[in-house]
Amino acid sequence: MHPQTVSVTLGCLLHDVGKIVYRAGESGSHSASGYAWLRGLSLKLPGEVLDCVRWHHVRELRDSCPPPGCLAYIACAADNISAAADRREEGEEARFDRTLALAPVFTHLNGEHTGRWLEAAPQDGALKMPRQGEGRLDSGAYRDILHRLSAALNGLQPGPEWVDSFLAVLESCTSTVPSSTFRGESPDISLFDHLKTTAAAGACISEYLLSTGESDYRGVLFQREKQFRQMPAFLLCSADFSGVQKFLYTVRAEGALRTLRSRSFFLEFAMEHYVDELLLACGVSRANLLYNGGGHCYLLLPNTQQVRQAADAWNTRFNEWLFEQFGTALFLAHGYTECTANDLTNTPTEQAPYQAMFRRVSARISRHKLHRVNAGQLRHLNAVAARDTGRECAICGRPDELVEGRDRCRWCALFEDLSRKIQTCRVYFVSSAPDAACDFVLPAADGQVRVQLTDEATARARLKAGEPARRVYTKNIPFTGLQYSTCLYVGDYAAANSMQELAQSAQGVQRLAVCRMDVDDLGQAFVAGFTRPGAQDPVQKNHYVTLSRAAAFSRQMSLFFRWYINGILSGEYKSCRALQLAIVYSGGDDVFLVGAWNDVLEGAVRIRQALEEFSCGSLTISGGIGLFNDHFPIRTAALQTARLEYAAKSLPQKNAVALFGDGMENAFPWDVFSEDVLGKKLAALEEFFDASESERGNALLYRMLALLRDARRDKLPIARYAYLLARLAPSRKARNYDKYEKFSRTMYRWALSPEDRRQLITAICIFVYRNRKGS
Repeated sequence: MHPQTVSVTLGCLLHDVGKIVYRAGESGSHSASGYAWLRGLSLKLPGEVLDCVRWHHVRELRDSCPPPGCLAYIACAADNISAAADRREEGEEARFDRTLALAPVFTHLNGEHTGRWLEAAPQDGALKMPRQGEGRLDSGAYRDILHRLSAALNGLQPGPEWVDSFLAVLESCTSTVPSSTFRGESPDISLFDHLKTTAAAGACISEYLLSTGESDYRGVLFQREKQFRQMPAFLLCSADFSGVQKFLYTVRAEGALRTLRSRSFFLEFAMEHYVDELLLACGVSRANLLYNGGGHCYLLLPNTQQVRQAADAWNTRFNEWLFEQFGTALFLAHGYTECTANDLTNTPTEQAPYQAMFRRVSARISRHKLHRVNAGQLRHLNAVAARDTGRECAICGRPDELVEGRDRCRWCALFEDLSRKIQTCRVYFVSSAPDAACDFVLPAADGQVRVQLTDEATARARLKAGEPARRVYTKNIPFTGLQYSTCLYVGDYAAANSMQELAQSAQGVQRLAVCRMDVDDLGQAFVAGFTRPGAQDPVQKNHYVTLSRAAAFSRQMSLFFRWYINGILSGEYKSCRALQLAIVYSGGDDVFLVGAWNDVLEGAVRIRQALEEFSCGSLTISGGIGLFNDHFPIRTAALQTARLEYAAKSLPQKNAVALFGDGMENAFPWDVFSEDVLGKKLAALEEFFDASESERGNALLYRMLALLRDARRDKLPIARYAYLLARLAPSRKARNYDKYEKFSRTMYRWALSPEDRRQLITAICIFVYRNRKGS
């Protein structure tokens, strides 16, 4: 990073900390309060960083008139882009309410979901749901935040290797308080999300102006602001992995769960590495990362020739390495598009340039995917196919040199060996030293790096010894006092490490379930979800379409699927029982679970309910759940479950689950599944058949099931069905006769209704699975 861009990034990240000081009880402007508070810390920030804090508003710049090269002009321009408007000074008029709590970013997503607020609590991995009503944050809450912030910042240093630690500190302390408490606006943008997007815009402006040789920042950004906002100073850059599904499921039945976890980890880690190397090559920080999850990312980069060349060169280098290591199995398509400050703020709104910007970059990625193999790679593939290759890897089938004493290539062997370290190690040390200890090697823009899964003490010792660290990743625990440190959130919950062990823990039949879920229409929500569907006026329609909201929404989705999901399945959330299942992968909007069939069913219901509450009802999720024995090939299970997921998404409103078999017969909207299949049909079966007579009940239910299924092909054989129910009848004088009569009438009535009959078939399957013994 250029020294100026480091200062701009830190200045923009800290420019609004005075709001915490003001809300903690101080008087005066938040700019002056923040400047004074930061100067009092033992963290000695450079004067140009502090200038960005005290002069980041137009009025302050106009009154103080700092020199033309002052970085505060960049901070002011970036602040206005992030906020999409030049806001008034907090506290200057009565319409500001310093006790206003943060509203969820989902408040204006896919409609209006108002009347909820978030508690101002540290980010600790626990899922905290929005509360009903209008919340209040008193000065005591802000004093607590200020105390935590002071302690954390004093452990940092104002250098480029510490920028990611500043991000981690600010996310922990400021992500649950509002950026603005102006009552005329919605308080659904957290202070952290505003600070981060301001830093992203500021770094881009700094690099863009440096590349042009411009030093009169006052003239370009302040006096000729309208002209600057039309300059293509920014690049929206995106990348997307292809071949993920095939790569993941290239596993053996033996040890499949461990290998799946390793392959999933490798893909996530490789994407994080790709993003960080790109940011490094472009001279910016992780503040410029808008979204990364599910093998897809968005970044805001400076529009300079050096950045475009670096992005193209790094993508080419990375794909060449993928080809060398994995052939055509994996490919990372990338694309970027020029954009202006007006595009980022959706100006003019009637032309919707914000959405057009995302459409352009998506089209470029699609074009890149059509040209993924060059002529040299084609010649290599033909040469490999023609020669006598000898033994192939027993797992992936590639004709590589096998690991000595094993029938696996080095990558397949590595994925098997890594699984235990993935679960136990919480620090990933990335070193550029050629002889560093490592578990595997990855490409870098300027060579290669070596990655070791280790612990915090070892990482600190290596840094203290002066080893050239590229970066240090920590898993689910931000080590804010560790330079080069970035916290990765990973959905890694696992009750066991073998398919057989999970199957044996199932209730009733010892079967595994595979569950695949993803959020409905997430791409559309990301690009255009904050438009107001009922508004006719373009300004009103796009009022909530801002860069900060897109970034905040993306961050919340990553936190839910890569961190909070662990507590949902482990039982920490709502203090319920831990489920006997394992996350194969969870990120972006995708979830893949394997485990005891009944617990996977419950886990899917938990995730859906939690997402609905977390997103204030603005998002829905659909999924498929298939049942298999523990030796069934995982790739085939994944493909069959994908068909079930497709069936669920084929329902008119999506927001559904499909179970057990192909087709639409067992596909239900979640509410129907929970309330009618489980809440009525299954409950009726459980009420009538007690545990002591489950064998008798199962035998009867098999015959009922056959008759009910016959009705799909022809008419229901009603006489045989009625006779079957009649055979259950006890003596009219028996104590349980009323119970029988209620059950038989209900079963008869449901059998006559096609929809009730369909629900009853699924409920009978679940009941039988619960009560069968063994395999």
